Amino acid sequence: MTVSNPEKDALASSINLNDLGKAMSQLDTSDIPAHNRKSAIFDHLMRVMSDTVVDGSAADKIRQARIGRLLQTRR
Repeated sequence: MTVSNPEKDALASSINLNDLGKAMSQLDTSDIPAHNRKSAIFDHLMRVMSDTVVDGSAADKIRQARIGRLLQTRR
């Protein structure tokens, strides 16, 4: 049996759990169609992550992945 520690692989961030909750609650999903809400919430999470990750290169990778996801959904 293999034991994994996800906290060991986590990226350092300048945000705590309470601030993450506040940032996520700022997204207004009332004007987003129901079939697009999941991707809108994930996009908002990626935006918060890219803005708060301490490692600049990791933040750039998150931004690039976010842009890639946005381009894929518009096709």
